[in-house]
Amino acid sequence: MRTPPSSLPGWALYERFCLACHGTSGEGRGPAAPYTWGRPRDLVAADFAWRSTPVGAPATDDDLRVTIAHGAPGTSMPGFAATLSPAQIDELVAVVRAFGPPPSAKPGAQIALAAPPPVDARRGAELWKRAGCITCHAADGTGTPGLATRPYDLTREVLHRPRPGTGPDDLRRAAAMAIATGRGSMPGYAGAISDGDLWALSDHVVALQARARPPRLGRLDDAAIDLDRSARVPTASWPGDDPAERAIFGAAVPAQGPPPASLAPAQASLSARQCARCHAKQYREWETSLHRKAASPGLAAQMMGMSDREARACLRCHAPLAEQQTDDALRAQSLSCAGCHVRSWKRHGPAPVAPSLLPLPGYPLATLSLYDRADFCMPCHQLPPRTAVEGKPLLDTYKEWLDGPYMKRGVQCQHCHMPNREHTFLGVHDAHTFRQGIAMTGAAHDKGGEVTVRVEVANVGAGHYLPTNPTPAAWLWIELLDGAGRPISGAVASHRIGRDIFWDGAKWHERSDTRIPPGERVVVARAWAGGRTAEATSARVTLEVHPDDYYERLYEARLRQQLTPERRALYERALADGVAARYTAERAIYKISGR
Repeated sequence: MRTPPSSLPGWALYERFCLACHGTSGEGRGPAAPYTWGRPRDLVAADFAWRSTPVGAPATDDDLRVTIAHGAPGTSMPGFAATLSPAQIDELVAVVRAFGPPPSAKPGAQIALAAPPPVDARRGAELWKRAGCITCHAADGTGTPGLATRPYDLTREVLHRPRPGTGPDDLRRAAAMAIATGRGSMPGYAGAISDGDLWALSDHVVALQARARPPRLGRLDDAAIDLDRSARVPTASWPGDDPAERAIFGAAVPAQGPPPASLAPAQASLSARQCARCHAKQYREWETSLHRKAASPGLAAQMMGMSDREARACLRCHAPLAEQQTDDALRAQSLSCAGCHVRSWKRHGPAPVAPSLLPLPGYPLATLSLYDRADFCMPCHQLPPRTAVEGKPLLDTYKEWLDGPYMKRGVQCQHCHMPNREHTFLGVHDAHTFRQGIAMTGAAHDKGGEVTVRVEVANVGAGHYLPTNPTPAAWLWIELLDGAGRPISGAVASHRIGRDIFWDGAKWHERSDTRIPPGERVVVARAWAGGRTAEATSARVTLEVHPDDYYERLYEARLRQQLTPERRALYERALADGVAARYTAERAIYKISGR
């Protein structure tokens, strides 16, 4: 009897680093699969492309170790060598093996190539034709059209084969092994041609790769967008493959039904106030959160102009319980405790349960690892690929995390937004949280009477773009000051950091996207000369955050229309709330050098 993958020591690592793409079943249908460059490998089929063995022979454990350690360049598969120890990688290899069928044959002998001779790309170009490579790859390496599976364009897409480095020697060896081992319909050439010819062919591949670049993983590829258009995965749903986890957000939350007789009155209530009887700390934290305010005046005003279908789509995130559609008191609690934790009157949550909570044997509890993973947040913080504008869905936070530096280090949304499992869900509306994500530096100098101010704002703490969605914007203001600290008229400039989108009545458009990806920075430089510039002694730089920037503009536009008194009052309140949410994140004064 085979050992289930979930019973192996490496399963916890698999859940944190691999499940998002490869899924609970290992078939490559994890919740992140719709957003990856390249489809996640089906571990059950065990058709591993990157082997050191001949065509038809299974991959070795070493082959799997290399793939896990170094990832696949040009795809969404990252390398984990900097995160996981060799022993942990071995544990993951065991899990990957456990998904696949029992080996029908021992792995073939690993192909060992002779030491590489001097580079000879010219000879490789001649062999490219004689060895038949042009049949599938075309003479120029772009891939022959009309094939059932067209090879990717070697002149544009980087070679995917895992390798420890990015230098030409690493690429040369990877290309040589790809030619030697083959894959799918591509035969392996080891033994069919000499090792010298293999190396020469790899030199030609390296030459073809001269201008190839990894894709911008912050964008979706056309295949993912087209696939989602045909699949039509429902908005605000969790697209993974685990049935127990699908019960949480895999579809619209169904009505709970009559409560079991075993539940006490407080347990048979969907009101957050009753949850507070046992979960007082979590309730106090949630009361201050935006989840508590998700059914906001702005949402209520917009829903007045929507069809029932459109309104239900909004409530999938803002007030997800079926009972909230008919119970105004419950709807007012927005995204409440039960919205995330109660299904069919059964509690769901992470393990372990806090030891401070006394056991309640009559109140059923299911623990799921989903609550500790980033994809728990996906349904409401990620729109499907088909909604992409300029290759990016309007809500794209999960995809940004998936492609960024945090996923491959095992850092989930909950680590930053629910530290110690707090339920405040702090984000861009909280000045302290925003400040933790940025670093601002600057300088000002005078050269020949011209004053130049240069400012850098770096995303040093957010696991997604900063800011992540089109709602907020951070405004960078630069002003020249005179000796008394007063602004000099005309010597002011601004720069908007954010994604600027608009709806033309038929579809969405993007004016600009100046957000800062994780670990990167934006540089803003402005210069002034003449006029009163000579009076300037310093520059003041202010970074001001408007958390509801998009909605402020939307509400202002709606208030210029004819509205019922009730709807107008809601928009006025929403606009006032948006303006009141603005804050100054950073302010600095830089003395002008050279004066």
